[in-house]
Amino acid sequence: MPAKLLRMTLGSLLIQKQRGFSDRELVEEITDNPYFQYFIGLPRYQTEPPFVPLLLVEFRKRLTNDLLGEINEIIIAYNAPDDPAPGGGNKPDAAETDTAGNNGTLILDAISALQHISFPQDVNLLNETRENLEGIIDDLCRRFDYYVPRMYRRNARKDYLDLAKCKKRTGKKICRAIKQQLQYIRRDRKYTDEPLDTECELTAKQTERLAVIDKVYEQQKYMYKNKVHTVPDRIVSISQPYIRPIVRGKAAAPEEFEAKIDLSLNEKGMVRIAKMSFDA
Repeated sequence: MPAKLLRMTLGSLLIQKQRGFSDRELVEEITDNPYFQYFIGLPRYQTEPPFVPLLLVEFRKRLTNDLLGEINEIIIAYNAPDDPAPGGGNKPDAAETDTAGNNGTLILDAISALQHISFPQDVNLLNETRENLEGIIDDLCRRFDYYVPRMYRRNARKDYLDLAKCKKRTGKKICRAIKQQLQYIRRDRKYTDEPLDTECELTAKQTERLAVIDKVYEQQKYMYKNKVHTVPDRIVSISQPYIRPIVRGKAAAPEEFEAKIDLSLNEKGMVRIAKMSFDA
């Protein structure tokens, strides 16, 4: 597969962020819009898509925080060259003044970037964990011609829907549903060890997902047994285990799930990200 230019990669993601397109919508808009094609560096207008939507996943993986920081510094250096000293003339030497190189106004602030996930509930999280575990087991049995064990997935789904469709959720019903889902996950987790004891191997993605499943099970089991609702480094999303809840105390959203960012902004409008973390 031919390599894609950095301008195409970065430009496509900038358009997606600015307009809020999905991956498929972004490819369709770039195919129809000549201005978008010029922005991402295409030499001429073309009616064929420049890339498939699945390639955007690889774009996001390649553009790490360190690489984006280097690109940001290049943009700042290109748009903000060394200015002459105020009032004309050359800039003073460092020996003449202690404030050489320091001028203007700098704003420092800590903000958060919204992360779009469904509001986490223990029963929903456990149900998603169980479904992911069943998918791993099915894939192992299919790839290595192993027998499919009995996982009682219909009963597990029915037990989950009994609470999900219930209008009045009492504490007793919630605790019972959590206990049931924990039992299903514990039983299904044993089935992954049987084929793995032979020559069966997990893929890298399945190994990572299985580690997340184990951590979710241990956290939920600890909270259920100790009758608490908090645990250190609590996972609230199976697909995005790095997200952490933070209590903001707002009326509309008491808890938020966002990336915390330290920003610096100078008077020329140049922004630098000093730190980014999902921890509270």
